[in-house]
Amino acid sequence: MAKTLVMNFLNESGKKVAIRVNNIKEDVKETEVSAAMDAIISKNIFASSGGDLKIKDSAELTDKTSTELQVK
Repeated sequence: MAKTLVMNFLNESGKKVAIRVNNIKEDVKETEVSAAMDAIISKNIFASSGGDLKIKDSAELTDKTSTELQVK
């Protein structure tokens, strides 16, 4: 099952910006995600139309399962 990490930030204009990372390891820790989000903010490595990312808003792991169907 493929896991995706969604990290949500607030930018300078107060708008939410989501960064998604696919294929996250199964045993990722909250502290690791928080540290990664801190690094993203401090190093200012992503641009958004509303300015720099300023505040960690939230983060979540999502699971996606898909089944291919034969329709011929």
